[in-house]
Amino acid sequence: MLALRLRELREDKDRTQAEIAEILRITRACYSMYESGKRQVSYEALDILADYYKVSIDYLLGRQEEKAIQLSEEETELLKKFNSLDNRGKQNILALVNIEFSRANSKAK
Repeated sequence: MLALRLRELREDKDRTQAEIAEILRITRACYSMYESGKRQVSYEALDILADYYKVSIDYLLGRQEEKAIQLSEEETELLKKFNSLDNRGKQNILALVNIEFSRANSKAK
């Protein structure tokens, strides 16, 4: 499962094996063996790949079907602030987000 997930994630990001190998500081041939299942991925490499693809290690290993979204520091801070608001504050923020989302979608058309 790991080999398949690594390939799918790499292709989804339109990256080459050489580019991912460079991130991991290994050779392309070594990375190719990860994707073919001929070599085990180190814990360090799993950690780097999970961060790079913004998924959990459990997702990479096939223990979880859904990609867990890892939030950036900015997104985490925004979520904390939103959660600290009362219901009225949350409704105001959601209304503003919906307005901005509608504007962005109308410009994209």
